[in-house]
Amino acid sequence: MTDFSSRLFVAGTATEARIVLSPIFQRGRDSEGETLRARVSSILGDIRREGDVALLRYARELDGFRGELKDLRVSPGRMEESFGALPSEIRKALVFAKDRIEEFHGALREKGLSGLASHPGKGGVLVRPLHRVGVYVPGGTAAYPSTVLMTAVVAKVAGVKQIVGVSPAGPEGIPDAILAAFHVCGVQDVYQVGGVHAIAAMAYGTGTIPRVDKIVGPGNRYVAEAKRQVFGDVDIDMVAGPTEVLILADDSARPEWLAADMIAQAEHDTRASAVLILTDMTLAKAVVLALERQISSLPRQKIAEESLLKFGFILVVPSVQVAVEISDLVAPEHLELQVRNPEKWLGLIQNAGAVFLGSEMAEAFGDYCFGPSHVLPTNGSARFSSPVSIETFTKRTSLLEGFRSRQELEDVVRNSALLARLEGLEGHARSALARLENVQKEFFP
Repeated sequence: MTDFSSRLFVAGTATEARIVLSPIFQRGRDSEGETLRARVSSILGDIRREGDVALLRYARELDGFRGELKDLRVSPGRMEESFGALPSEIRKALVFAKDRIEEFHGALREKGLSGLASHPGKGGVLVRPLHRVGVYVPGGTAAYPSTVLMTAVVAKVAGVKQIVGVSPAGPEGIPDAILAAFHVCGVQDVYQVGGVHAIAAMAYGTGTIPRVDKIVGPGNRYVAEAKRQVFGDVDIDMVAGPTEVLILADDSARPEWLAADMIAQAEHDTRASAVLILTDMTLAKAVVLALERQISSLPRQKIAEESLLKFGFILVVPSVQVAVEISDLVAPEHLELQVRNPEKWLGLIQNAGAVFLGSEMAEAFGDYCFGPSHVLPTNGSARFSSPVSIETFTKRTSLLEGFRSRQELEDVVRNSALLARLEGLEGHARSALARLENVQKEFFP
């Protein structure tokens, strides 16, 4: 039985806690960094120069793909077959999740994007969906149909007309669960390719895979670095790091639930981080015992154990107030408030990708079917970044139109000319002043 007592710490202040938690801030910043960046850059360059030739080469070399170039695209019929091959309860669960995500983001679209159109006599904003978006769905140690739902459904609600899906496929192809999710979302263009070469293909375009306007979806370190390097040629949602949860708890929380939520995050991969900050030592010790009991029967036990022993922490602090201060320093991807009256503390939280209020609200609900997208800022980027939402898939164009009065025209013209001359741009000043001379009588007789 694994002993997790070594993961139990005490901290009196947020500063002390940050020192204890320092390993979670170093994830992804290891000695492989330079080598990884160079390898990613090399693959990107090959795809950009050689197109489909390099794409097929890397698909075979890195993904284990055995087909020809024409076989990279998955037919809609194949995706429909994958959906039909799943047990009926799984098909219903996929549709249930899709409907809830659609409903949540549809309501946001009605509320969040209303009132942005221009009004006569003043500036405004024109909101349009992106034309073509690429959805990256990771493979590796698990299949993630939920990532398809949490990106493609949101893009559809935002009005995106064309969605390109990619996911790594070995000799057996993309798992049925992922293809079924694409089918449920109505995505027609799906390709059996993953990794850096898939990101490059969507960023630059090849004969087989079209260039997209934006790439969304999580991936491993290589995929994250590839997204970082292609940004500018194409937009991206974020550079995602290893997943993480931070749980704040007081003595009202249940140790079994706290342990279960830590394990749920840890089983993702060995770099996942699960942090529990609580105010009661007795409860902390009970959680340690619960972790040891629950993890022994976990199918992904080795992954979860390594994750918890490297990046798992149970931290006892003097008060919930101190716990909240620590949380804002960490800026977690997922934040659970398993405390009495969680709404009381919500107003003090400044940095978090998603907040789960109350002990009954498991982070796993957000992963699958509560509604908001589970693609969230990680590695502290919740300080300045936001979850995938309908805004992710739209672009805004500023609108400038008519003046409401002759006086407004004169004010704007004269002040524009003054500022232009301050910057030494006489052409700008004359352009503005020309309106005063030639347009004033026409529009304001």
